[in-house]
Amino acid sequence: MGKRFIFDLDGTLLTGDYSSVNKYFKEKYGDRAGEFLANISEILDRYEKTYPKYDYEFLSDYLEIKTGLPFTPEIIKEWDQLVGDVPSTVEEGAIDTLKDLKESGVSLVVLTNWFGESQEKRLEKAGLLEYIETVYGGDIVTKPHKEAYWIASAQYKPEDCYFIGDSIDNDYIGPRCVGMNSIIYDKENVQHKSLIKVRRLEDLKKFK
Repeated sequence: MGKRFIFDLDGTLLTGDYSSVNKYFKEKYGDRAGEFLANISEILDRYEKTYPKYDYEFLSDYLEIKTGLPFTPEIIKEWDQLVGDVPSTVEEGAIDTLKDLKESGVSLVVLTNWFGESQEKRLEKAGLLEYIETVYGGDIVTKPHKEAYWIASAQYKPEDCYFIGDSIDNDYIGPRCVGMNSIIYDKENVQHKSLIKVRRLEDLKKFK
């Protein structure tokens, strides 16, 4: 059946400019938005490790409890729509690498911890979606829950899957817990040397 490469999105294939999201919350909450925006990554990381999927209503309830801000499902939906339109920079070598892998018969999918439709929109705007078979979003299941990796592997055996991303917990340890291969994308070469990693996306070609 061949191999399947499963890619993380942010920090791996794309880097997003989320200034429009910050502006939205500053307009919505004023000075009260500062603490939330300063801790947004940590808050969402705790959510993803605790709960198995993203849902507008459940996420709004969670954020309201954690931040004391008046979140609603409509606010989460507007946030998600903004994410779909954020300017994104394509990681160096991404297009060439994806094209080469696809032409070699490798199955290419994305597993990302945000709502799938908006992430798919970003990939399309960046010119990467044509190489990707399926985008699995956090509204299906979030990393590092084991089910996320099983769903992304689909009909492929775990040992025939390679997970590529920049998070040790979500993209390296998590996939290995279900028997997958995993590779850290570490362009700054700051991760421990014992990890299997690449500094350039082009280096993934040797694993095909």
